[in-house]
Amino acid sequence: MKSNQKGFTLIELLAVIVILAIIALIATPIVLNIITKAKKSAAADSVYGTMEALKLAYTESLLDAGEQKPLPWTVDFSNSKIMSGESADVDTEKTLKVSGTKPESGTIKLDDEGNFTVTAVKVNGLTCNQTDGKVVCG
Repeated sequence: MKSNQKGFTLIELLAVIVILAIIALIATPIVLNIITKAKKSAAADSVYGTMEALKLAYTESLLDAGEQKPLPWTVDFSNSKIMSGESADVDTEKTLKVSGTKPESGTIKLDDEGNFTVTAVKVNGLTCNQTDGKVVCG
């Protein structure tokens, strides 16, 4: 009697499972690293967007003839307000309009030379600071 069995043996199935497990072990850290880098990049982009919003708010104030406020401008994200001058009570507060993810805390300062200073800005649980002119989140 001829045995015409079709299918895989247990050894063959185990070999395939082991190969798939090895591929999963190699791919998982790579995928997690890509996700982490994407979150850091998204947080940095949110800070850059906020910096542009601050620059735009200052430019708009220059166009309003009666409302020119001197630099430096500082944004404190605990209350989402722009303070003009060196101290918070120098000028009236103006709401900053930020599109995208709004920072939760920290400060961004625009000085009288047009340079930004980013200090401990927290976005999506990541803290962003300025290093060599670049925003770095971690």
